[in-house]
Order: sequence, then C-alpha cells, then structure tokens
Amino acid sequence: MIIAYIDARPLFFVLGIPIVILLTFLIRALIKSRVRTAKPFIVTLSLYVMLFAFFLYGPFIGQTRTREYKMSWEIMPADEVSETKVPRVIFSFIEFPEHFIGYDSSELAEYLRRSGKEEVNALIEITSDYGMVRGYSVLEIAGAKSWPNEWSFGGTNGSPQRGPWD
Repeated sequence: MIIAYIDARPLFFVLGIPIVILLTFLIRALIKSRVRTAKPFIVTLSLYVMLFAFFLYGPFIGQTRTREYKMSWEIMPADEVSETKVPRVIFSFIEFPEHFIGYDSSELAEYLRRSGKEEVNALIEITSDYGMVRGYSVLEIAGAKSWPNEWSFGGTNGSPQRGPWD
C-alpha cells in the first residue's frame, strides 16, 4: 500500500490551521469578547504549532535502540525457493524461536557456510514511536555489515507471546 510511505503529518498540520482559526472565532463569539485585535488568533495558532510539533515531531518519535541477538540460521537451496534463483537464508532468534528474518542472498549464504558457526550474533536497530515499534534494520550479522540481496523478509510462526521487539 503506497499510502503507508507518505508522511501525512504536514497535511494534517495545514488542514488543522483553518480549524483552529474557526474554533478561536467561535469561542470569541460565544464569550462575546470585545477584543477586536488579532491577539487571540496569534496565541491559539502559536499554541497549535507548539503542541503539534511536540507531539508529532518531538522526543517520542523515531526513538532508536540497538540490540544484539543470538540467531541460528539455515539455508534453503535456490531450487526450493520459487521466487528467486538464489539461496534463501533464514535466521531464527534463539531466545524467540517463533520469530525469523530472511534474505535471498547467495553472498550471505556463502559467508555463513565459510564461517562454520551454527549460531551467529546479529546487531539490530529498532525504531519506535510512542513506544510502539515502527520498524527494524539489521546492521550486522556474524560480522558482515552489508551484503547484496534480492529480497528480505521477517515474520513469525504461530502466535508468540513475546517478541524480540518488546
């Protein structure tokens, strides 16, 4: 869904300005204010801008933390994966076995085969807004900081009670 990639906050801000002006006008009319200056409008618009900026762009948005997880991995050969022509590498969290991350990457598969380790460390950056996870980004797996991949994915098996993002 393309709408998920559009930041709607500027649109909400612009649409809110006439509403704030209208509410200020109505409140002034209800209390029968004799003040004919622009001062109430300036005060309410300033307050609107400050509150909007604080709650939608402030310290609660885009908080990041980095965690290191132990993961096991398995490689599915390219002939078993119908979407791509490269092997699929699936990482499962040791502490949260129902959760997984995967990459379609022959370079990553070869790197893991050469390492010979069954369990590897993964460094993951988690981004949250108001304490709710927005997304994650794998920064490093088994010492590899980047690798070419055709596809990446993540998910769960079943209905886990806890997850690595909690």
